[in-house]
Amino acid sequence: MDATDLEDARRAHPLWAVLPVAARARYVGRAAVALLDELDELAPRLAEETGWPRSQLLLSELLPAARGLRALAEDGPRALADTRLTPRAALLAGRSTRVVQSPVGLVGVRGPSASPFAEPLLETAAALLAGNAVVLTAVVPRLRAIFLRAGVPGELLVHAPEDADLDAVCRRVVDLPRPGRRGMLLVLAGAPRERVVEAALWAGFGRHPAAAGRLVMVRDAVPGLVAALEEAAAALKVGDPREPDTDIARPATADTATSPRPSVLVVEPDDPRFLAPTDEPTLVVVETPDVEAAIELAVREARDAPVSIWARDLAKGERIARRIASPAAWVGRHGIATTAVPVRIARHAVPRQLEWRAAWAPGTPKLPADQDLLAAQRTLTEVRHGREARRWPALKVGARALVRAARRER
Repeated sequence: MDATDLEDARRAHPLWAVLPVAARARYVGRAAVALLDELDELAPRLAEETGWPRSQLLLSELLPAARGLRALAEDGPRALADTRLTPRAALLAGRSTRVVQSPVGLVGVRGPSASPFAEPLLETAAALLAGNAVVLTAVVPRLRAIFLRAGVPGELLVHAPEDADLDAVCRRVVDLPRPGRRGMLLVLAGAPRERVVEAALWAGFGRHPAAAGRLVMVRDAVPGLVAALEEAAAALKVGDPREPDTDIARPATADTATSPRPSVLVVEPDDPRFLAPTDEPTLVVVETPDVEAAIELAVREARDAPVSIWARDLAKGERIARRIASPAAWVGRHGIATTAVPVRIARHAVPRQLEWRAAWAPGTPKLPADQDLLAAQRTLTEVRHGREARRWPALKVGARALVRAARRER
Protein backbone atom coordinates (compact mmCIF):
# COMPACT_ATOMS: atom_id res chain seq x y z
CA MET A 1 0.00 0.00 0.00
CA ASP A 2 1.75 3.10 -1.27
CA ALA A 3 1.73 6.14 1.03
CA THR A 4 1.50 8.43 -2.00
CA ASP A 5 -1.66 6.66 -3.20
CA LEU A 6 -3.24 7.08 0.26
CA GLU A 7 -2.38 10.77 0.31
CA ASP A 8 -3.85 11.20 -3.19
CA ALA A 9 -7.04 9.49 -2.02
CA ARG A 10 -7.32 11.76 1.02
CA ARG A 11 -6.93 14.83 -1.20
CA ALA A 12 -9.39 13.60 -3.83
CA HIS A 13 -12.10 12.53 -1.39
CA PRO A 14 -13.35 16.02 -0.34
CA LEU A 15 -13.77 17.05 -3.97
CA TRP A 16 -15.68 13.87 -4.73
CA ALA A 17 -17.85 14.28 -1.63
CA VAL A 18 -19.12 17.73 -2.65
CA LEU A 19 -20.60 16.32 -5.86
CA PRO A 20 -24.38 15.90 -5.56
CA VAL A 21 -25.44 12.37 -4.76
CA ALA A 22 -27.33 12.19 -8.07
CA ALA A 23 -24.10 12.92 -9.93
CA ARG A 24 -22.20 10.21 -8.06
CA ALA A 25 -25.07 7.82 -8.77
CA ARG A 26 -24.63 8.39 -12.50
CA TYR A 27 -21.04 7.12 -12.23
CA VAL A 28 -22.30 3.98 -10.47
CA GLY A 29 -24.91 3.46 -13.19
CA ARG A 30 -22.24 3.78 -15.85
CA ALA A 31 -20.19 1.12 -14.02
CA ALA A 32 -23.08 -1.31 -14.56
CA VAL A 33 -22.95 -0.59 -18.29
CA ALA A 34 -19.15 -0.99 -18.35
CA LEU A 35 -19.45 -4.36 -16.60
CA LEU A 36 -21.99 -5.66 -19.12
CA ASP A 37 -19.82 -4.43 -22.00
CA GLU A 38 -16.96 -6.64 -20.76
CA LEU A 39 -19.06 -9.63 -19.69
CA ASP A 40 -18.04 -12.07 -22.43
CA GLU A 41 -14.35 -11.36 -21.90
CA LEU A 42 -14.54 -11.15 -18.11
CA ALA A 43 -16.37 -14.43 -17.41
CA PRO A 44 -13.78 -16.88 -18.84
CA ARG A 45 -10.87 -14.92 -17.37
CA LEU A 46 -12.42 -14.94 -13.90
CA ALA A 47 -13.17 -18.65 -14.29
CA GLU A 48 -9.50 -19.29 -14.99
CA GLU A 49 -8.32 -17.09 -12.10
CA THR A 50 -10.81 -18.22 -9.45
CA GLY A 51 -11.51 -21.82 -10.46
CA TRP A 52 -15.25 -21.10 -10.42
CA PRO A 53 -17.29 -22.58 -13.28
CA ARG A 54 -18.09 -19.92 -15.86
CA SER A 55 -21.84 -20.48 -15.65
CA GLN A 56 -21.82 -20.02 -11.86
CA LEU A 57 -19.77 -16.84 -12.16
CA LEU A 58 -22.35 -15.41 -14.53
CA LEU A 59 -25.31 -16.55 -12.44
CA SER A 60 -24.10 -15.72 -8.95
CA GLU A 61 -21.47 -12.99 -9.46
CA LEU A 62 -21.40 -11.01 -12.69
CA LEU A 63 -25.09 -10.63 -13.51
CA PRO A 64 -26.06 -9.93 -9.86
CA ALA A 65 -23.21 -7.40 -9.73
CA ALA A 66 -24.63 -5.52 -12.73
CA ARG A 67 -28.12 -5.56 -11.18
CA GLY A 68 -26.68 -4.46 -7.84
CA LEU A 69 -24.88 -1.50 -9.40
CA ARG A 70 -28.10 -0.40 -11.10
CA ALA A 71 -30.02 -0.75 -7.81
CA LEU A 72 -27.43 1.39 -6.02
CA ALA A 73 -27.64 4.03 -8.75
CA GLU A 74 -31.44 4.13 -8.58
CA ASP A 75 -32.16 3.60 -4.88
CA GLY A 76 -28.95 4.81 -3.25
CA PRO A 77 -29.76 8.53 -3.43
CA ARG A 78 -32.95 7.89 -1.41
CA ALA A 79 -30.96 5.99 1.22
CA LEU A 80 -28.57 8.96 1.48
CA ALA A 81 -31.30 11.61 1.53
CA ASP A 82 -31.92 13.76 4.61
CA THR A 83 -34.56 12.49 7.04
CA ARG A 84 -36.77 15.08 8.70
CA LEU A 85 -37.21 14.57 12.45
CA THR A 86 -39.39 17.51 13.48
CA PRO A 87 -43.09 17.27 12.55
CA ARG A 88 -44.73 19.95 10.46
CA ALA A 89 -46.52 21.69 13.31
CA ALA A 90 -47.42 25.33 13.87
CA LEU A 91 -45.72 25.30 17.26
CA LEU A 92 -42.43 24.36 15.56
CA ALA A 93 -42.63 26.85 12.69
CA GLY A 94 -39.32 28.35 11.67
CA ARG A 95 -37.19 25.39 12.69
CA SER A 96 -36.13 22.04 11.25
CA THR A 97 -34.18 19.06 12.57
CA ARG A 98 -32.85 16.49 10.13
CA VAL A 99 -30.58 13.46 10.01
CA VAL A 100 -28.01 13.86 7.24
CA GLN A 101 -25.72 11.15 5.89
CA SER A 102 -22.09 12.27 5.70
CA PRO A 103 -19.17 10.47 4.03
CA VAL A 104 -16.82 8.51 6.26
CA GLY A 105 -13.72 9.65 4.36
CA LEU A 106 -11.38 6.75 3.64
CA VAL A 107 -13.17 3.37 3.72
CA GLY A 108 -11.42 0.00 3.73
CA VAL A 109 -12.96 -3.03 2.00
CA ARG A 110 -11.26 -6.14 3.33
CA GLY A 111 -11.23 -9.76 2.15
CA PRO A 112 -10.74 -12.57 1.36
CA SER A 113 -14.33 -12.99 0.33
CA ALA A 114 -16.77 -15.76 -0.48
CA SER A 115 -17.65 -13.57 -3.44
CA PRO A 116 -14.65 -12.97 -5.73
CA PHE A 117 -16.24 -10.15 -7.70
CA ALA A 118 -19.78 -9.02 -6.83
CA GLU A 119 -19.33 -8.16 -3.14
CA PRO A 120 -16.02 -6.24 -3.53
CA LEU A 121 -17.53 -4.40 -6.51
CA LEU A 122 -20.80 -3.49 -4.78
CA GLU A 123 -19.18 -2.47 -1.49
CA THR A 124 -16.78 -0.25 -3.44
CA ALA A 125 -19.68 1.23 -5.40
CA ALA A 126 -21.65 1.92 -2.20
CA ALA A 127 -18.64 3.60 -0.61
CA LEU A 128 -18.10 5.79 -3.68
CA LEU A 129 -21.79 6.65 -3.87
CA ALA A 130 -21.70 7.77 -0.22
CA GLY A 131 -18.83 10.15 -1.11
CA ASN A 132 -15.82 8.19 0.10
CA ALA A 133 -12.46 7.06 -1.24
CA VAL A 134 -11.82 3.31 -1.01
CA VAL A 135 -8.87 1.09 -0.05
CA LEU A 136 -9.34 -2.53 -1.18
CA THR A 137 -7.46 -5.64 -0.17
CA ALA A 138 -9.72 -8.18 -1.86
CA VAL A 139 -9.76 -7.02 -5.45
CA VAL A 140 -9.84 -8.66 -8.83
CA PRO A 141 -7.50 -6.69 -11.11
CA ARG A 142 -10.35 -5.91 -13.49
CA LEU A 143 -12.63 -4.57 -10.75
CA ARG A 144 -10.83 -1.24 -10.62
CA ALA A 145 -10.91 -1.02 -14.41
CA ILE A 146 -14.73 -1.16 -14.36
CA PHE A 147 -14.91 2.04 -12.31
CA LEU A 148 -12.21 3.77 -14.32
CA ARG A 149 -14.11 3.01 -17.50
CA ALA A 150 -17.21 4.54 -15.86
CA GLY A 151 -15.27 7.76 -15.27
CA VAL A 152 -14.53 7.46 -11.53
CA PRO A 153 -11.24 9.23 -10.69
CA GLY A 154 -8.51 6.67 -10.13
CA GLU A 155 -7.25 8.49 -7.02
CA LEU A 156 -10.38 7.32 -5.18
CA LEU A 157 -9.45 3.63 -5.57
CA VAL A 158 -6.38 2.37 -3.71
CA HIS A 159 -5.20 -1.25 -3.93
CA ALA A 160 -3.61 -2.72 -0.80
CA PRO A 161 -2.09 -6.17 -0.13
CA GLU A 162 -4.25 -8.67 1.77
CA ASP A 163 -2.12 -8.38 4.93
CA ALA A 164 -2.34 -4.55 5.01
CA ASP A 165 -3.46 -2.99 8.29
CA LEU A 166 -6.53 -1.15 7.04
CA ASP A 167 -7.64 -0.25 10.56
CA ALA A 168 -4.56 1.96 10.88
CA VAL A 169 -5.26 4.06 7.78
CA CYS A 170 -9.04 3.96 7.25
CA ARG A 171 -11.77 5.57 9.32
CA ARG A 172 -14.01 2.57 8.72
CA VAL A 173 -13.35 -0.97 7.48
CA VAL A 174 -16.00 -3.24 5.94
CA ASP A 175 -15.24 -6.96 6.05
CA LEU A 176 -16.56 -8.97 3.12
CA PRO A 177 -18.42 -12.26 3.73
CA ARG A 178 -15.89 -14.98 4.48
CA PRO A 179 -15.50 -18.06 2.27
CA GLY A 180 -17.12 -21.21 3.59
CA ARG A 181 -19.85 -23.80 3.14
CA ARG A 182 -21.47 -23.57 6.56
CA GLY A 183 -24.89 -22.76 5.11
CA MET A 184 -27.71 -25.24 5.50
CA LEU A 185 -30.93 -26.58 4.03
CA LEU A 186 -33.55 -27.60 6.62
CA VAL A 187 -36.06 -30.08 5.17
CA LEU A 188 -39.32 -30.81 6.99
CA ALA A 189 -42.37 -32.93 6.21
CA GLY A 190 -44.14 -32.28 2.93
CA ALA A 191 -41.26 -30.47 1.24
CA PRO A 192 -41.35 -30.86 -2.58
CA ARG A 193 -38.64 -33.40 -3.34
CA GLU A 194 -37.75 -32.21 -6.86
CA ARG A 195 -37.35 -28.59 -5.76
CA VAL A 196 -35.28 -29.59 -2.73
CA VAL A 197 -32.96 -31.60 -4.98
CA GLU A 198 -32.53 -28.65 -7.37
CA ALA A 199 -31.79 -26.28 -4.50
CA ALA A 200 -29.41 -28.74 -2.82
CA LEU A 201 -27.35 -29.08 -6.00
CA TRP A 202 -27.09 -25.30 -6.32
CA ALA A 203 -26.33 -24.75 -2.64
CA GLY A 204 -24.26 -27.86 -1.97
CA PHE A 205 -22.03 -27.97 -5.03
CA GLY A 206 -21.94 -24.34 -6.10
CA ARG A 207 -19.22 -21.79 -5.47
CA HIS A 208 -20.99 -18.67 -4.18
CA PRO A 209 -21.70 -16.77 -0.91
CA ALA A 210 -24.91 -18.77 -0.37
CA ALA A 211 -23.07 -22.11 -0.59
CA ALA A 212 -24.42 -24.66 1.87
CA GLY A 213 -22.55 -27.92 2.34
CA ARG A 214 -25.09 -29.28 4.83
CA LEU A 215 -28.66 -30.56 4.75
CA VAL A 216 -30.69 -31.41 7.86
CA MET A 217 -33.89 -33.38 7.38
CA VAL A 218 -36.48 -35.08 9.54
CA ARG A 219 -36.16 -38.80 8.97
CA ASP A 220 -38.72 -40.06 6.39
CA ALA A 221 -40.09 -36.53 5.95
CA VAL A 222 -39.40 -36.69 2.20
CA PRO A 223 -39.23 -40.32 1.06
CA GLY A 224 -36.43 -41.08 -1.38
CA LEU A 225 -34.72 -37.70 -0.96
CA VAL A 226 -31.21 -39.02 -0.26
CA ALA A 227 -31.33 -41.40 -3.22
CA ALA A 228 -32.54 -38.57 -5.48
CA LEU A 229 -29.72 -36.34 -4.25
CA GLU A 230 -27.12 -39.04 -4.98
CA GLU A 231 -28.46 -39.61 -8.48
CA ALA A 232 -28.54 -35.90 -9.29
CA ALA A 233 -25.04 -35.32 -7.90
CA ALA A 234 -23.62 -38.14 -10.02
CA ALA A 235 -24.97 -36.42 -13.16
CA LEU A 236 -23.05 -33.17 -12.58
CA LYS A 237 -20.23 -32.51 -15.02
CA VAL A 238 -16.69 -31.99 -13.73
CA GLY A 239 -14.47 -30.15 -16.19
CA ASP A 240 -12.68 -27.00 -17.31
CA PRO A 241 -14.18 -24.01 -15.46
CA ARG A 242 -13.98 -21.93 -18.65
CA GLU A 243 -16.40 -24.22 -20.46
CA PRO A 244 -20.04 -23.10 -20.31
CA ASP A 245 -21.41 -26.59 -19.49
CA THR A 246 -19.08 -27.30 -16.53
CA ASP A 247 -20.89 -27.71 -13.20
CA ILE A 248 -17.89 -28.41 -10.94
CA ALA A 249 -14.43 -27.16 -11.83
CA ARG A 250 -11.55 -29.57 -12.16
CA PRO A 251 -8.39 -28.14 -10.52
CA ALA A 252 -5.75 -27.16 -13.04
CA THR A 253 -3.27 -29.69 -11.55
CA ALA A 254 -5.72 -32.62 -11.54
CA ASP A 255 -6.29 -35.16 -14.28
CA THR A 256 -9.52 -37.00 -14.98
CA ALA A 257 -8.66 -39.82 -12.58
CA THR A 258 -8.04 -37.50 -9.64
CA SER A 259 -10.81 -34.97 -10.33
CA PRO A 260 -13.13 -34.19 -7.41
CA ARG A 261 -16.36 -36.18 -7.54
CA PRO A 262 -19.60 -34.71 -6.14
CA SER A 263 -20.92 -36.92 -3.35
CA VAL A 264 -23.71 -37.10 -0.79
CA LEU A 265 -22.78 -38.35 2.69
CA VAL A 266 -25.25 -39.26 5.46
CA VAL A 267 -23.58 -38.74 8.85
CA GLU A 268 -24.37 -38.20 12.53
CA PRO A 269 -24.84 -34.66 13.93
CA ASP A 270 -21.48 -34.81 15.76
CA ASP A 271 -19.51 -35.81 12.65
CA PRO A 272 -16.67 -33.33 11.94
CA ARG A 273 -17.67 -33.26 8.27
CA PHE A 274 -21.03 -31.81 9.32
CA LEU A 275 -19.73 -29.48 12.00
CA ALA A 276 -16.99 -28.01 9.75
CA PRO A 277 -17.73 -28.62 6.05
CA THR A 278 -14.70 -28.67 3.78
CA ASP A 279 -14.28 -27.13 0.34
CA GLU A 280 -14.72 -30.54 -1.29
CA PRO A 281 -17.82 -30.98 -3.51
CA THR A 282 -19.71 -32.90 -0.84
CA LEU A 283 -23.20 -32.46 0.55
CA VAL A 284 -23.34 -33.71 4.15
CA VAL A 285 -26.78 -34.92 5.27
CA VAL A 286 -27.98 -35.39 8.84
CA GLU A 287 -31.30 -37.10 9.62
CA THR A 288 -33.08 -36.28 12.90
CA PRO A 289 -35.82 -38.24 14.67
CA ASP A 290 -38.31 -35.35 14.83
CA VAL A 291 -38.99 -31.74 13.87
CA GLU A 292 -37.78 -30.16 17.10
CA ALA A 293 -34.44 -31.95 16.92
CA ALA A 294 -33.99 -30.70 13.34
CA ILE A 295 -34.86 -27.14 14.31
CA GLU A 296 -32.54 -27.17 17.35
CA LEU A 297 -29.69 -28.45 15.19
CA ALA A 298 -30.30 -25.70 12.61
CA VAL A 299 -30.53 -22.99 15.27
CA ARG A 300 -27.24 -24.13 16.78
CA GLU A 301 -25.23 -24.84 13.62
CA ALA A 302 -26.61 -22.45 10.98
CA ARG A 303 -26.16 -19.16 12.79
CA ASP A 304 -24.20 -16.57 10.81
CA ALA A 305 -24.65 -18.63 7.61
CA PRO A 306 -27.28 -18.73 4.84
CA VAL A 307 -30.14 -21.13 5.46
CA SER A 308 -33.25 -22.27 3.59
CA ILE A 309 -36.31 -23.93 5.12
CA TRP A 310 -38.38 -26.43 3.16
CA ALA A 311 -41.83 -27.47 4.37
CA ARG A 312 -45.39 -27.92 3.20
CA ASP A 313 -46.51 -25.19 5.65
CA LEU A 314 -44.78 -22.00 4.47
CA ALA A 315 -46.02 -20.00 7.48
CA LYS A 316 -44.35 -22.53 9.77
CA GLY A 317 -41.21 -22.24 7.68
CA GLU A 318 -41.17 -18.49 8.19
CA ARG A 319 -41.57 -18.88 11.95
CA ILE A 320 -38.61 -21.26 12.01
CA ALA A 321 -36.53 -18.87 9.86
CA ARG A 322 -37.07 -16.12 12.43
CA ARG A 323 -35.55 -18.35 15.13
CA ILE A 324 -32.29 -18.87 13.24
CA ALA A 325 -29.66 -16.12 13.54
CA SER A 326 -28.83 -16.22 9.85
CA PRO A 327 -27.81 -13.22 7.71
CA ALA A 328 -29.92 -14.62 4.83
CA ALA A 329 -32.84 -17.01 5.10
CA TRP A 330 -35.24 -18.31 2.49
CA VAL A 331 -38.45 -20.32 2.76
CA GLY A 332 -39.18 -22.58 -0.18
CA ARG A 333 -36.07 -21.62 -2.13
CA HIS A 334 -32.30 -21.23 -1.76
CA GLY A 335 -31.30 -18.06 -3.50
CA ILE A 336 -28.43 -15.69 -3.99
CA ALA A 337 -27.49 -13.77 -0.85
CA THR A 338 -28.09 -10.10 -1.63
CA THR A 339 -27.83 -7.04 0.59
CA ALA A 340 -30.54 -4.39 0.48
CA VAL A 341 -29.38 -1.00 -0.78
CA PRO A 342 -30.11 0.93 2.47
CA VAL A 343 -28.23 -1.70 4.52
CA ARG A 344 -25.21 -1.58 2.21
CA ILE A 345 -25.19 2.23 2.09
CA ALA A 346 -25.35 2.47 5.89
CA ARG A 347 -21.91 0.80 6.10
CA HIS A 348 -20.34 3.74 4.30
CA ALA A 349 -22.05 6.82 5.77
CA VAL A 350 -22.13 8.59 9.13
CA PRO A 351 -25.54 9.81 10.33
CA ARG A 352 -25.42 13.31 11.85
CA GLN A 353 -28.11 15.53 13.29
CA LEU A 354 -28.51 18.97 11.74
CA GLU A 355 -30.86 21.68 13.02
CA TRP A 356 -31.62 25.14 11.73
CA ARG A 357 -33.89 27.90 13.03
CA ALA A 358 -35.17 31.06 11.42
CA ALA A 359 -34.01 34.34 12.95
CA TRP A 360 -37.42 34.97 14.47
CA ALA A 361 -37.84 31.45 15.97
CA PRO A 362 -36.98 30.78 19.64
CA GLY A 363 -33.31 29.97 19.83
CA THR A 364 -30.65 28.90 22.31
CA PRO A 365 -31.63 28.71 26.01
CA LYS A 366 -30.29 31.65 28.02
CA LEU A 367 -28.60 32.14 31.34
CA PRO A 368 -29.82 33.29 33.73
CA ALA A 369 -32.96 31.29 33.00
CA ASP A 370 -35.96 33.30 31.82
CA GLN A 371 -38.77 32.19 34.10
CA ASP A 372 -41.49 33.13 31.62
CA LEU A 373 -39.83 31.08 28.86
CA LEU A 374 -39.36 28.17 31.28
CA ALA A 375 -43.01 28.29 32.32
CA ALA A 376 -44.11 28.56 28.68
CA GLN A 377 -42.05 25.54 27.65
CA ARG A 378 -43.35 23.51 30.57
CA THR A 379 -46.91 24.42 29.62
CA LEU A 380 -46.40 23.47 25.97
CA THR A 381 -44.77 20.17 26.93
CA GLU A 382 -47.60 19.32 29.33
CA VAL A 383 -50.25 20.20 26.72
CA ARG A 384 -48.60 18.16 23.95
CA HIS A 385 -47.32 15.16 25.88
CA GLY A 386 -48.90 15.00 29.34
CA ARG A 387 -51.98 13.27 30.65
CA GLU A 388 -55.18 14.37 28.99
CA ALA A 389 -56.75 15.30 32.32
CA ARG A 390 -53.90 17.73 33.05
CA ARG A 391 -53.68 19.49 29.70
CA TRP A 392 -56.44 22.05 30.15
CA PRO A 393 -55.47 22.95 33.76
CA ALA A 394 -51.83 23.35 32.65
CA LEU A 395 -52.89 25.66 29.81
CA LYS A 396 -54.93 27.83 32.18
CA VAL A 397 -52.05 28.11 34.64
CA GLY A 398 -49.43 28.87 31.99
CA ALA A 399 -51.44 31.04 29.61
CA ARG A 400 -49.99 34.33 30.85
CA ALA A 401 -46.44 33.01 30.69
CA LEU A 402 -47.08 31.88 27.12
CA VAL A 403 -48.27 35.33 26.09
CA ARG A 404 -45.35 37.12 27.77
CA ALA A 405 -42.83 34.71 26.22
CA ALA A 406 -44.36 35.15 22.75
CA ARG A 407 -44.14 38.93 22.99
CA ARG A 408 -40.53 38.76 24.12
CA GLU A 409 -39.50 36.54 21.20
CA ARG A 410 -40.87 38.89 18.51
